[in-house]
Amino acid sequence: MIPPKEFLRKIKPFSFLPEEHLTALVGGLDVAMYEAGAVIFNQGEVCPSVFLVFSGLVGLYDGDEVVDLVSKGEIFGLLSALHRSPSYYEARALEDSLCYLIDAEVFERVYQAHSAFASFFSTFIERRFRSFSRLARDQESVQDGAASVLVETLLSKAPVTCALDTPVREAVRIMDTHRVGSVIVVHEGKPVGILTNRDMRRVLLEGSRDSPVKEFMSSPVITVDRRASILEAYSTLLRTGIDHLVVADTDGIWGVVTSKDVLSQLEPSSSILSLYRKVLKATDLEELQSAFQAIRLAVSEMALRGTHFYQLSRMITSVYDMVFVKVIQKHTGEDEGLDFLWVHVGSSGRKEQILTTDQDSALICGLSCPRLDAAERISQDLEKVGVPQCPAGYMASNPRWHLSLEQWKEHFRRWFLEPIPDHVRYLTVFLDLRGVYGRMDLLGNLIDHIHDTVTNQAVRFLAYDATLHEPPIGIFGIKHRERGIDLKRYGIYPIANGIRVMIVDHRMLRITNTRERIEALRDAGVLGKETAGDLLEAYAFLQDLRLRHQARQLKYGGAETNLLMAEHLDKMDLLVLKESLKVVASFQKNLKARYGVDRGL
Repeated sequence: MIPPKEFLRKIKPFSFLPEEHLTALVGGLDVAMYEAGAVIFNQGEVCPSVFLVFSGLVGLYDGDEVVDLVSKGEIFGLLSALHRSPSYYEARALEDSLCYLIDAEVFERVYQAHSAFASFFSTFIERRFRSFSRLARDQESVQDGAASVLVETLLSKAPVTCALDTPVREAVRIMDTHRVGSVIVVHEGKPVGILTNRDMRRVLLEGSRDSPVKEFMSSPVITVDRRASILEAYSTLLRTGIDHLVVADTDGIWGVVTSKDVLSQLEPSSSILSLYRKVLKATDLEELQSAFQAIRLAVSEMALRGTHFYQLSRMITSVYDMVFVKVIQKHTGEDEGLDFLWVHVGSSGRKEQILTTDQDSALICGLSCPRLDAAERISQDLEKVGVPQCPAGYMASNPRWHLSLEQWKEHFRRWFLEPIPDHVRYLTVFLDLRGVYGRMDLLGNLIDHIHDTVTNQAVRFLAYDATLHEPPIGIFGIKHRERGIDLKRYGIYPIANGIRVMIVDHRMLRITNTRERIEALRDAGVLGKETAGDLLEAYAFLQDLRLRHQARQLKYGGAETNLLMAEHLDKMDLLVLKESLKVVASFQKNLKARYGVDRGL
């Protein structure tokens, strides 16, 4: 049997401790053997010790229900021992088990004396999974962080606004008073234009300072969401050739950022920014393909170095979107009068594609453009660049998803009125619509129609679909571990699909990203703060785990798959995976109750 100190030294977070703290823990340590079936402590009992399993398997019970399994190297009884409070569960040996018992008072002294040791436990108890994982891995900081900074961090002043009929003279006075170079022109609470110092030249040449600002403002106004990455803002500035972006979203107007603000944050040496510029400058498919493949490799390296999914997804979405835009423009030109909208759907619509990408897309056509004849050629060129066609055929080049606005409206009306399995499947794909290139008003019109078309019956069927695949956790931990764990099927999709159900039910479809949807539901009081926090942490961890898995496959040439073998995970990742899947299972249970799924359809 390994000496207790050597056993502790190999387990995080005990491995963080200096020699004197390890010695103190071992000095307050006892050993106990429990036969299979033996009760270690009862529910409601205060634990005098913190238990560390050396061998065997221990089940934690709430009444007759198993809530957790604890195996070698894992602890239990922590909260009760630290807080001298009754245990929430009963601990029972499921097989012959040997445990170390660490005296509660000694454990607490070490806990209070060593911040990293304490943080390890507190972050896990509070289900701050990303912080827990970071502590466990002792990761170093990563490069390319500037590109994932949010636009809202650049805002230093409150928005300065005026009305459409405000005289230019008064608008200039407002700008001088607030020491800004622009004023946002607002009508009925929404930004409709912006007057900048550049526009003032036109006033001097063509008009009078007593003229209303609506005659000289730049309109329509170009906006960016405050939660967009600055790389996305940079992309918008380059694409439109302007110097000022109004920061606005469904919650209101937040201010203005300039090209100078954005460029000051982007590192010239940033590999992603450098490759992004190559995408912008690409003049043929070969150059675009080279830049796209280099970006995928750079992203995989960042993922392996520890950059989190939420950071990368913000940054990379605008890069991938620009690849699509460049290919589309190759076939359609840059005419602002084009009467269509290229939209992304599915995970791309949610801004959640990072390494494994495909052409999840559709086309909404206006009255003057019943078809985009170039759609098939665009799809072929995207495949040449490195973006494969969608195996399920959800692509703008497919005539089924290349429709007029009125045809799309009719589709959604029928899907909601007749929620048969095929229609439910279509809703799970096409309710994540995000415009990429073309007439954005077409999408707004369609979403208004969808909100008016939603039926309670269809929402229940969508809830059923979101709870169909339950996470593989059971009495002996994660089930089917030998066959691999499908992170997408059992972890990521249940959260993304379940949150979409609630978003549809509350008519909030203009928000497409899963994280932003969870936060919006929380802010609206639909989701409790604790539930929302658990879902955000679990979703981030599952996506991080999948991202690292895909990055290794890309780097070492493995087949792309969502199956992750449990033996390839370290102890900490396996522990957090189990907790994350519990969050998923709990969310599905609540979803079933909320929408009456168990009562039948």
